[in-house]
Amino acid sequence: MSDETAITTTEAADAAGKLDKIKADLKDQADKAIGKAKDAATAAYDKAAAKARELAEAAPEKAREVKERAQKVAEEGTAKVRTTVQEQPLAALGAGIALGFVVGWLLSGRRKD
Repeated sequence: MSDETAITTTEAADAAGKLDKIKADLKDQADKAIGKAKDAATAAYDKAAAKARELAEAAPEKAREVKERAQKVAEEGTAKVRTTVQEQPLAALGAGIALGFVVGWLLSGRRKD
């Protein structure tokens, strides 16, 4: 029995050593995976932060462009109205009167005093 006990003890020690090595390998793999995940998260954060900075820097320029387009549309609309009024003053006067009548009717219809 003593030989069997010695073999069993040796096998148990070998198994314990193998388990320790497996644990160490798993820990190393987990540490590497965590490191890769941190690196990926940092890269994604840096990319998102750079994009946010880029958009923030471009915002004033975009606002200026939108303002210029709106001014151009307003100027074109004003020019068209001016041309129409000059070419057809009676029609423009009639449209103004009709618009005033409709607005007055809508406003007076809402009040029930």
